[in-house]
Amino acid sequence: MRWDASGYDDRFGFVTEYGTELLELLEVEPPAALLDVGCGTGTHAAVMAGRGFDVLGVDQDAGMIARAARLHPQVRFVTEDVQTMKLDRTFDAAISNAALHWMTDQAAALRSIRAALNPGAQFVAEMGGKDNVATIDGALTEAVSQLGLTPPPIRKFFPSVGEQAALLESAGFAITYMKWFPRPTRLAADQTPAAWTRLFRADVWATVPPSLHVELAARVDAASEGLRDEQGWFIDYHRLRFSAVAV
Repeated sequence: MRWDASGYDDRFGFVTEYGTELLELLEVEPPAALLDVGCGTGTHAAVMAGRGFDVLGVDQDAGMIARAARLHPQVRFVTEDVQTMKLDRTFDAAISNAALHWMTDQAAALRSIRAALNPGAQFVAEMGGKDNVATIDGALTEAVSQLGLTPPPIRKFFPSVGEQAALLESAGFAITYMKWFPRPTRLAADQTPAAWTRLFRADVWATVPPSLHVELAARVDAASEGLRDEQGWFIDYHRLRFSAVAV
């Protein structure tokens, strides 16, 4: 799936904003070498570079990396699939916000991250956890089916605490902290669940003829009625946050 990098920042910047809290879990001090895994448009990489860290941002999406490099020329970014990456250096710590759940071969991704870290390096991350966006994904699948089409599989990996803990330990990490929690997230007044799916499930939308997109949006919103209250629409996020050490 190719991302709309500017749309990600402009319309759904809350994904990055929530991740700022994650940075405070990092116990490593600058000028340590820091790897930003799934860096997106580079906001957190730039923040940490500003704090004195030696940062490398890695993301599979070339559009995201191009925007990151343009917005933050002081930081080095590379286009790499984390599940298969082999970097030419190692790092003292790694961070990852809202990226690991896109990596369906999670075991391979975690092994690659571990291989990029020095022994004792800290890895802090937040990702979608069990039940994440279950309502909105169900609404999209239902809406596509109502149009007489076969919905494609949605690329995602939303593990439970136990599942992710086992994968981390198998990859060579010792877990020091892990928490699963619901975080219902309010959309802007001009956004609806259909708009969210159009960005975050663009690969599903691409399988639907453009002539049906208006109807698809209406059906997604109708099937997402449980995500609306007197204040407007929200998304049913459930997050998994952890800190681990490379052993």
